Amino acid sequence: MIRLPSNGAAHLRGNRAFAALWLARTASYLGDFVALTALVLYLYDRGASATDMGVVLAARALPQALGPIAGALADRWEPRRVMVICDLGRVITVGLIAILLPPIPVLAALIAVTSLIGTMFLPTGKSCVPLLVERDQLGRANGMLGSSHNIALAAGPVVGASLINWMGPHAAFGFDAASYLMSALLLLAVPGRLRRGAATSRPRLITDLGVGLRYLAGHRVARTVALALFFSVMFAAMDNVALVYLVRRDEDGSAVTLGVATGVYGVAMVIAPMTIVFSRRRLNGVSLLVTGLALGGIGLTTVALAPPLVLIVACYTIAGAGNGLENVGCDTAIGENVEEDKLGRVFGAVYGPIFLAETIAALLGGALLQATSSRGVFLVAGGGLLTVALAAYLSTTAAKQPPSR
Repeated sequence: MIRLPSNGAAHLRGNRAFAALWLARTASYLGDFVALTALVLYLYDRGASATDMGVVLAARALPQALGPIAGALADRWEPRRVMVICDLGRVITVGLIAILLPPIPVLAALIAVTSLIGTMFLPTGKSCVPLLVERDQLGRANGMLGSSHNIALAAGPVVGASLINWMGPHAAFGFDAASYLMSALLLLAVPGRLRRGAATSRPRLITDLGVGLRYLAGHRVARTVALALFFSVMFAAMDNVALVYLVRRDEDGSAVTLGVATGVYGVAMVIAPMTIVFSRRRLNGVSLLVTGLALGGIGLTTVALAPPLVLIVACYTIAGAGNGLENVGCDTAIGENVEEDKLGRVFGAVYGPIFLAETIAALLGGALLQATSSRGVFLVAGGGLLTVALAAYLSTTAAKQPPSR
């Protein structure tokens, strides 16, 4: 195993394999968010109907349901091979979009294939991190990856919109394809054989998948992370529906104020993981997860109660920091506690249902907004996150207690 240096600022200098993974993920994260913005703007500019838009975005989301199967495959194959093949596959699919700008049915099919490949990449990429770093360094390593993701989340839409506006959709989708090619080249620096003593033969895929799901169901920490992530997304994503109504309608704020609120949330998501990277104190994954959930709940609850807009924005920043810590905590808790040969299946099963949680959040948020108010939605979302934090804390605390005789 390749060890990360204790000093968080020296990660890139001391671990070339992790540096390659980090740079590869940074490139593809940026490409992902550039492409998402470019896709929406391209469809709008070509006069696509709301139905067409929904079909294409659904084609992007639905393959994520296959996360558990992708996780089972990730545990069967060497990570570098899977990641490079996936990146090269996305170079082809996104490259075809960039070159052809095909009709919407073909575009939806290519988007679905691209998303399916990305679904395969996700558990492999996440399970690779504990194989490259010592477990006491996982928080810092995941903090670096989380910051890259969140910076891309903030910058990607700006880059995507600029490329569409100034250079057109060919350039925007071409940027995404190039990001995957760069990622594939960088990943060649990752060792080709990471798993120690990997079995030469494994049971059938369905059997393997069942073993992984049973392992997840019986592993208290992994099960807690899976449930906490699902329900936290279900509650936290309600703010996507309510924020615009709270700022623009209820508080008579401007579009700029809404943009500032969203921006500071994203900035907090970047800064919070970076504090883990440079901190001399090590927090385990479970502590990061519970802390993030609690901060998210406090932030959203205080947004519901804060009267002036400036306080609403400040409280929303707290929620962003909580989200950033929660994301790092999920990956770190799994990496610290799950057996090496089951990491892919656990990551796949944990992240696969997230699209369903986001769908439920949109439906519940809309219904609550209509039945109560925007502040009511934030109150339910914040209270839900605090409940999830408490449940996660109690569950993981019970796991540390010795069994009674």
